[in-house]
Amino acid sequence: MLFAVVLILILATAGFSQTAGDITGNVVDAITHQPIELATVQLFHDSILSLSSITDRKGRFKLSKIALGKYVLSCSFIGYEKQSFAVIMNDQKLNYGTIAMTSFSKELKSVDIRNKKTMLSASVDKKIYNVGVDLMSTGGSASDIMKNIPSVEVDIDGNITLRGSPEVLILINGKTSPQMGRSRGEVLQQLPANTIERIEVITNPSAKYRPDGTSGIINIVLKKNSTIGFNSTVTINAGNKERYNGNVSMNYKPGKLNFYGNYAIRQDNRTRINTIDRQVFDSLSMPAGTYFEMYTSQSKPISHKGALGIEYAANPKNTFGISANYSYRFMKKIEMVSKYFYNVNQHLSEQYDRSRFDPETEVEEDGTIFWHHNFSKEGNDLNFSYNRSWQYELEDNHYVTQYNFPSTFYNKDNTLIEHSNYQDHASIDYTNQLSNDSKVEFGYDGTFIFQKPVYYVENYDYNSQSFIKDQTRSNNFIFDQSVNAFYGTYQQRIDKFSYQGGLRMEESRTDANLVTKDSVINADFFKIYPSLHLAYSLKNGNIQLNYSRRINRPSAEEINPFPEYRDPRNVRSGNPGLLPEIINSIEFGYKFQSSKYTFVPSLYYRHKQNAFTEIVSKLNDSTLLTTIQNLNSDESSGLELIFSAKPSSFLNCNLSSNFYYNSIDASSLGYSNKKSILTMSANLTSTFLFTPSTSVQISSIFKSARLTPQGKLSGSFVLNSGIRQNLFKKRLDITFAGSDILHTLKLQSNLNTPFLNQVITSRRDENIFFFGATIHLGKIPKKASDEKMQFDNNL
Repeated sequence: MLFAVVLILILATAGFSQTAGDITGNVVDAITHQPIELATVQLFHDSILSLSSITDRKGRFKLSKIALGKYVLSCSFIGYEKQSFAVIMNDQKLNYGTIAMTSFSKELKSVDIRNKKTMLSASVDKKIYNVGVDLMSTGGSASDIMKNIPSVEVDIDGNITLRGSPEVLILINGKTSPQMGRSRGEVLQQLPANTIERIEVITNPSAKYRPDGTSGIINIVLKKNSTIGFNSTVTINAGNKERYNGNVSMNYKPGKLNFYGNYAIRQDNRTRINTIDRQVFDSLSMPAGTYFEMYTSQSKPISHKGALGIEYAANPKNTFGISANYSYRFMKKIEMVSKYFYNVNQHLSEQYDRSRFDPETEVEEDGTIFWHHNFSKEGNDLNFSYNRSWQYELEDNHYVTQYNFPSTFYNKDNTLIEHSNYQDHASIDYTNQLSNDSKVEFGYDGTFIFQKPVYYVENYDYNSQSFIKDQTRSNNFIFDQSVNAFYGTYQQRIDKFSYQGGLRMEESRTDANLVTKDSVINADFFKIYPSLHLAYSLKNGNIQLNYSRRINRPSAEEINPFPEYRDPRNVRSGNPGLLPEIINSIEFGYKFQSSKYTFVPSLYYRHKQNAFTEIVSKLNDSTLLTTIQNLNSDESSGLELIFSAKPSSFLNCNLSSNFYYNSIDASSLGYSNKKSILTMSANLTSTFLFTPSTSVQISSIFKSARLTPQGKLSGSFVLNSGIRQNLFKKRLDITFAGSDILHTLKLQSNLNTPFLNQVITSRRDENIFFFGATIHLGKIPKKASDEKMQFDNNL
């Protein structure tokens, strides 16, 4: 009902609006003829700014409600020479045509680094958060960048949530990646921040995008320099306790050809300290004993990441490209856990220590080819892209269990986890700009995944003095999934009102082959996913009302029923009967923007059917089993507030907060009452520009408690700070950053069930400090000093 009322009001307002003149056009690179996104287009009357707009991803712009008269049209973008033209408005519609912008051919000494790109750019179906708005990252990773993005939260284990939901689809350059699967938290902690151009957050995607993920899509767009001539940047950072990282990026563009590449290396040193306090109850809810665990982990992951690519603008109508990426990550984990068991009288009944040595290796290779074709008609284009990727992951776990009480002896066992992942993705997108105010898009999107996890367990036999395979715990599993989708969207602007409607039809097939049990599980679905986006332009902003239907499909790990034993008392397994989540999401938002302030409040509501949740149960008297089940329903709603201010050239502040209400119904799992909780998070980042070359940044992040079906996660607070100095006319940047200055970062989870009360606390050993230097060779990037300083907030 609310949706219908708002729609009627918007349409009625649009219907009674007075029609006035419009100016439209598009902005392109003068050499490559490629569209320039986010260019600023301004209209001046008698030297006074009348209207302002930015170009969309096709380079198009529109200025509305213009009175008749003489104006000056100005177009600007970082790294390009500003263009200004005299225009005469004597008709209701003026199509200015194409504005070709030329990149700077020499260094302009008059450029002021305080003129920064806005942090938030909103279209009818997407919000873009530009990473380069403050100070450059020092020792930061992709996880650190995301901590500064509204709507996104990262816990101390590197796990990503979007508006309180961990089921978010993460893309790299608009494509799915095998790395964003079971170990994506580790990968994001190793992806260097200075390789990222921007991050796009789509909380209510249109039908053009994959409907995967409960809360939406996060698209990480990597840097791909396309500046004319030869350009290179070298960054080196060193931190305490043998932490370091470095990055080299370059491109060479003599004309129509653009060659680009980069290489990054990163090493961390992570010490983790966990404690577990557990109280066990019997069938009559009487205390049956207690358990305490002290866990320490030392790991030193090192990662290498490289990319090469070439693009060729054959003519203004055709652009071709091919690129390849390679990443390698190696990590040695050394863990020690001491376990103590007490009976009902608090007397020690058992104690043992269990150590783990685990050298892990992860490799990914992928290649992409694309073709972009512009038809003769403006705004009529065709895009084709094909990507193939392969990922291999190996865990080689060696365990030793030393029993100290009531008897003394030790056992040895090994677990080898091998995971192969093959993925193909093909897409064809066609766009037709029917008029200045309407366009249609349709296309095909196909994703094909083949995964083969192998779990091999062996126990040491003292009689034969050798390891023997454990047939009861070893298993093979094959996951094969194909998704074929066709979509169509239509977008139109009627004066100040615009809308976009879309429909996506998907046919998916999943085959899960339990090779060890000689059993195959099939799941075939045909589903339709509609989307609707409405927007109404105001004098200093716009209001939006969006709806989308989404799905969250179970992954291979979530449906693999074979148990994974990390220690004798804790077992984890998937659920082959797990149903996909179906999500209906609606969002109502407003954006106010002036020359100094931006304010974006949003109300949202999300309903999940068959929502996923982790459940802990007793496998036997001494072993706990963690698996995934479907809830009856999961409802969440919230208020998101984003405020950005630059009241002076000295200060730049960004404040975001999210108030989130969550209610879950777990009656199908034996829990009679609904559970609900109100939580919030807030992020404040302030940058002080003491001089044009000296910047200081202070960042704080607060998160309150979170609800789980069997308990909650407690809140957290972290404070970071850093300073940056530009030297030698921006040829050299020096940065020092400190993370978790107050040493308050920790994660605490509480579990309360009829048979178990448990508190798990996780911390890291110390604060993290980084000192870094960046050297710019060739043409100096105009936004080199505008990149955001990031901090390591991972456990």
